[in-house]
Order: sequence, then C-alpha cells, then structure tokens
Amino acid sequence: MQRRSVIVALICVPLVTGAQFSRVGTSAAQFMKFPAHPRTAALGGTSAASYGQVESMFMNPAGIAAIQNVGATFTHASLFAGISYSFVGATADLGGAHILGIQAFYLDSGEMEQTTIADPEGTGARFSVRNYAFGVTYAQYLTEWLMAGISVRYIREDLWNESAQSVGVDMGSVLETGFYGVRLGISISNFGPDMQLEGEDLKFTYESDRVSIEHGAALTTEPWPLPLTFRLGIALDLVGGSNTIIESSSHTVTAMGDYNEPNDAGPRGNFGLEYAWEKTVYARLGYYQNYDAPRFSYGIGVALDGLSVRVSADYALVDYRALGYIHQYSIGVYF
Repeated sequence: MQRRSVIVALICVPLVTGAQFSRVGTSAAQFMKFPAHPRTAALGGTSAASYGQVESMFMNPAGIAAIQNVGATFTHASLFAGISYSFVGATADLGGAHILGIQAFYLDSGEMEQTTIADPEGTGARFSVRNYAFGVTYAQYLTEWLMAGISVRYIREDLWNESAQSVGVDMGSVLETGFYGVRLGISISNFGPDMQLEGEDLKFTYESDRVSIEHGAALTTEPWPLPLTFRLGIALDLVGGSNTIIESSSHTVTAMGDYNEPNDAGPRGNFGLEYAWEKTVYARLGYYQNYDAPRFSYGIGVALDGLSVRVSADYALVDYRALGYIHQYSIGVYF
C-alpha cells in the first residue's frame, strides 16, 4: 500500500507542478504576435519560409533579401471588441544584394469608460490602450541560395497614464534548397529585455506614525518578457513555380507549414495552401493548430503590373471562433 502511494505521488507531482507553471499569458506586447499581412493571416500564420514581399520582415527578416526593387505595403485589421491593428512597411535595394527595410505597427483598443469598485457602472472618464512598434530591418543573400536578416524594434505599450517599453531583436534565414522548389526558413522573434509598466498613477504619498513621504513613493509592477518565438518553416511548390516535376507556366500551387514555439504557450502549427494564376490572382486557405482562438483562415489577392509599377491588394478572413471573424486588408506597391 505504501509503495502504491509513492507511485501515485510521483505521477501526480509533475502534473501539479506543470499546472502551477503554465506559460499562458506570461508575456507582454501581445500585439507583436498578430500576422502583419493578410497573406500571412490567410495562410494560417505560415511565414518562416516566406520571402520576396515587404511583409516578410515581420516574421522572418531574411525574407526581404529577395526583393530587388523599392516596395511598400499598408495593412489594416479590424479585430474583436472594436480593436484595430495597422502595419506599414517599406524596403529599398541598397545595391550589392543589401536590402534595407523600415516598419511600424500600431494597435488601438478604442475608447473605454473607466470603472472602479466605487463606480462599477463607470466614472465618466474615458481612456484607451495603444501599442506601438517601430523598427529597421537589414537582409542580404549570403550565397546564391541562402538569405539572412535581422530586425531591431522599439516596442511600447501605453495604458492611460502608464507605459512600458523595450527593444526587441528578430533574426532569421531562408534556404533555397534547389530540391523540387523546397524552401526552408528559421527565425527567432522578439528577443530583448522585459517590459515593466511605470507612470503617474503608480505614485502616491505615504504617511505613518514614524515617517511621511510626500514625493518619490510609488507602486512597483512586475516585469514581463517580450513574446519570444522560435519558428521553423517549409514551403514547397506542388505545381508550377520551382517544381520541375509538375511544370506549369500559368498555375502555381504552394504548400507551406510552420512549427512555432512561443515562450508563453505550447508548441503550435501553422499550415497554408496558396493557388496563383499568372501571378495575378491568388486564393488562399490556412489552418492554425493548437491555438486558443483562430482555427481556419481564407483569403484572396490580386496583383497588377503597369507603367513599371506592380500594385497588389489582399484580403484575409480568419475564424476566431467565439470571438467571431477578423477581416484584414492590405495594399502594396513595388517599383
């Protein structure tokens, strides 16, 4: 009986310990995990092996090394509960296979009414939460088949009179294997120091029988890490493109998959399938595996050439189940 009790204890202790140290919800700057572009969102969040578009710099900075001209893109997403999210990015060819990119992110919660214990129905005061990130990206071809890149971002979260800030670094590479069009990508995102809220509302006056502090006393908040994420991805042209078995000059079908592991959740999978006709009309389908909210995603896109300018427009619809559907739009230009 005693031996059985020991075995049961040995089994239960790891379970209890694991429950106590769940990683869910243990990082700040969650807006840095949203897909920056409808193409990424529609393809189930796959991005590690994606390259050749301005938005590539968001998940894997090496991806912009394949851009051979000036490009720019703007994205807007209508999230749940009145929250909106925007991304803008641009790239320029510096010559000698060196590509420079700039990027900016903005999330706005919309106005909310302040509620307190004394006034649970609202005080009449209104506030909003705003998150920002501004960064620069550098990428280049190290060889004819290997790209590498790095991004550095300033990240900030504003909550009424309080704010937190940090600097995050992304690093990644993309390998063109030359084997039936297979591309491999690897990246690490949001590596940097913790964020900690500070502000006027945390300051207070302290008085006791022995001491009185009128200035300098403040409540201390806990620091929270950035959403550090590791990604490993693959992309393969099933039809057309780089595929030498099923060749097609008009039709391209590409399958993509990512394994990603964030520091605030368990391992996740991202899967996407894209069809392209004449590199002009696109249809996309994606699946998010082991995510709490998003599951299936869909998207379309169109790209037109004229007067030395390529203009693209993309749309994504993502099913967040209980939170409803999210719509994301973008427009891009390449000169």
